[in-house]
Amino acid sequence: MEVDEEVCLLWLLLKKKKRKRRYWVHPILRDRLVHGQFVTLYPKLRMYDNKFFDYLRMSIKSFDELIELIRQDISCSETHLRPSVSPEEKLVITL
Repeated sequence: MEVDEEVCLLWLLLKKKKRKRRYWVHPILRDRLVHGQFVTLYPKLRMYDNKFFDYLRMSIKSFDELIELIRQDISCSETHLRPSVSPEEKLVITL
């Protein structure tokens, strides 16, 4: 390539505008702390042993024992940007 072509190509690459983001976090994902499946369903499932078992294939007692065994390994610290996913939610997703 000639120098002029390289300069033109570089200029075009620099001129090309990046698309501006509409959201940092999409509103659907942002509202999961209020309207998410775990937040709405998990407390209700814990009230009914048989429904909890049907949903997670283990008893509430077994779930509580398992979460206590692995809590330290799957816990994350919260950041100032967003709250971390709770160990209970991680385990429910995995099961």
